[in-house]
Amino acid sequence: MLQIGRKRLYDVVVVGAGISGCIVSYLLAKKGFKVCLIDVKRAEDVGDKVCGDALIGRGLDLLGFEPPSDAIMNVASALRFHASGMAPITLKTRVFLLDRLRFGQYFLHKAIDNGSIFVDKCRAFAPILKGDKIIGIKARIDNSQVELFAKVTIDASGINCAIRRNLPKDWWVSKPIGRNNLALCYREIRKLKESKVNTEYCDVFYDRKVVPKGYYWIFPKLDDLVNVGLGARMTTINYDLKEGLYKHILTNPIFNESEILASGFGMLPISPPLSCSTASGFIAIGDAAKQVNPFIGEGIRPSIISAYIAAETITKSKDFDQDHLWSYNVDFMKKLGIRHAMFAAFGSFFERLNYEEIKPLLSVYEGGTYKFGDFEDFNIGLLLTLKAFLKGFKQLKSIQKETSIIKSVLSIYKDYPDSPKTFLEWMHKAERFWKDYS
Repeated sequence: MLQIGRKRLYDVVVVGAGISGCIVSYLLAKKGFKVCLIDVKRAEDVGDKVCGDALIGRGLDLLGFEPPSDAIMNVASALRFHASGMAPITLKTRVFLLDRLRFGQYFLHKAIDNGSIFVDKCRAFAPILKGDKIIGIKARIDNSQVELFAKVTIDASGINCAIRRNLPKDWWVSKPIGRNNLALCYREIRKLKESKVNTEYCDVFYDRKVVPKGYYWIFPKLDDLVNVGLGARMTTINYDLKEGLYKHILTNPIFNESEILASGFGMLPISPPLSCSTASGFIAIGDAAKQVNPFIGEGIRPSIISAYIAAETITKSKDFDQDHLWSYNVDFMKKLGIRHAMFAAFGSFFERLNYEEIKPLLSVYEGGTYKFGDFEDFNIGLLLTLKAFLKGFKQLKSIQKETSIIKSVLSIYKDYPDSPKTFLEWMHKAERFWKDYS
């Protein structure tokens, strides 16, 4: 346990024991780094979080990552996307439905067992700076203030961005998350009494009458236990989300006499990832770096991937200044960031359409079964363009407009700079695109 009032020196301080914070702490401690992991929660509550509890498996095997078996409640075989009056679009992929608390606790204990020092009920509130370098953090435990010094500080504090948002405003990494780039969701875990659900599919519904600028979901943790909720961009919400769930979704007969086991609101970023997630002595990972798929709200897998990239970057770095940590930005952009930027553009395009405009676009995909990887990599364009051509001009025009937007984003993000020397030029180009497009 940390001694109150004493200065402590570590190789790495990790702020936030969410999934990204626990995994990066575990990976670095296993490599021999002296790691201090802190969280505002009590130790027994680490892992308890409002989310969809769904982990898409694609690409995790390349990291050697497999979720712990006792935290897996179900493994679905596909995501299904529904729109009113249309046959569902099926994307084949493994989806792990998690016991979120067990999942978090497993990786917390992996971090501790491999040598990380964990301090619970500890709130980080400010970075410690020396010139243009972060050398540690200030935190509070009860009513006492402590200072933790480190060669590298990792902000894994989620949407709160406890350290990143308190960095100097002119630093590249400190760019705030605007309200327009936040989504609010409400979800419940419900035990069904009489009905059973198909555990093969995680269902996502786009219905403008229910959620005008968002979606709702029903994810099967078991055949009689579901995660059900809805969410939308904060600036578009002019109604009570909980009331919307009860009025439009829980009226489905499968929920008759069902029991609420857990409920709550949550927030997540739905924008392109941070253009820069590093500074000298600093890395932001997971939600703190806006590393969420902005179209489907997927956050667990990006958090895992970012933790692995951060650990690899730190392990290989000879120094921890901006130049040496820059590879973290490059590697995340290559693995997920480019896709997330394309999804941000597509999601914004999709939100602007009314139902009459959405229908010809989705009719091209309607009833089809695709690989999730092709969808995530935008590799189904040529097939759909042909299909749209055969369906008629309206469908072809929608697909061409969507394709043009995606190509514009790709042309920018595939040229992400290999070093910070040319970053400003690239950043201005990216910002001009998003400004013109918004």
